[in-house]
Amino acid sequence: MSQAFKFKLIQGNRQKCNSYKFSSNKENASVSVDKSVLNIVELFRGETPRAKFINDSLKRGLGLFEAVWIFKRELLELSMHKKVIARVTRSSIKPIHKHAGFVEITQESIEFYNKKLDKSIMSINKKSISEIIVGYDKLFKKEFYSYSPPLRFVFNGRTIYLFLRLPGEKKFKGDDKLFIGLIRD
Repeated sequence: MSQAFKFKLIQGNRQKCNSYKFSSNKENASVSVDKSVLNIVELFRGETPRAKFINDSLKRGLGLFEAVWIFKRELLELSMHKKVIARVTRSSIKPIHKHAGFVEITQESIEFYNKKLDKSIMSINKKSISEIIVGYDKLFKKEFYSYSPPLRFVFNGRTIYLFLRLPGEKKFKGDDKLFIGLIRD
């Protein structure tokens, strides 16, 4: 039950976003694409034309998220002073974290990229994930980010606390059902 979409680039502010118009047999719509999303498209599309890549990505669901994360060992190493600062300043803005960038879900792995999407930071094979939990624990307390509990998963004996948001969303979430579904898939 897939629909074919056709894209047409509309001239827009090239520095901030491009707009794409697409239509199917039943609907017409337009999508504004942020510059950082276009960077992602350029990074992964290879020789595929941009409009076709976006079209194909929409069909299969683009598993790309903005993310902040911290490893368990890094959380243990934080001084009490930094934890108190995190409780006061970050609890309403961003969760306590050491790393920021983007996360892409593929069939076999979870890929972590820096903020500019020009450098891969790490890759986690989905098969190496032994535990996926959404919730606070003794280390990552609700005071660090009361908006949403972290997504905590264990891979190769290492624990990571992860928060995500789709491009354009304001708050980071650890309980993103789409992300969890893509990990378990």
